Amino acid sequence: MPGFKFPTPASCKLKDRAVLCTADRILAVYNQATGKEAQRITKSVKKWFASEAAKHGWAGGHFLPEVQSGHGAGCVLFVPPQQVNISIKVKNTTLVLEAETGEE
Repeated sequence: MPGFKFPTPASCKLKDRAVLCTADRILAVYNQATGKEAQRITKSVKKWFASEAAKHGWAGGHFLPEVQSGHGAGCVLFVPPQQVNISIKVKNTTLVLEAETGEE
């Protein structure tokens, strides 16, 4: 069985601001890294995953329950802010900085 890699922000598309890591993937990565056999997203799994997410460069995460069972469905991982291009316009004596969105 091939090893599971911890997800990284670099693997996301630039337009993605957040991605979902499913419970199955979280448990597979956790079990592989720790040698344990967790079957649910427990407090200790959440603590470990959140710590690893920070180490791998994620801006943060939020664990979600599954709507019917209430068990952990996964974790939304937030991509850290990317480089922002700034345009500078001076209007009279007011300096206005506007982030460029890339959309016209």
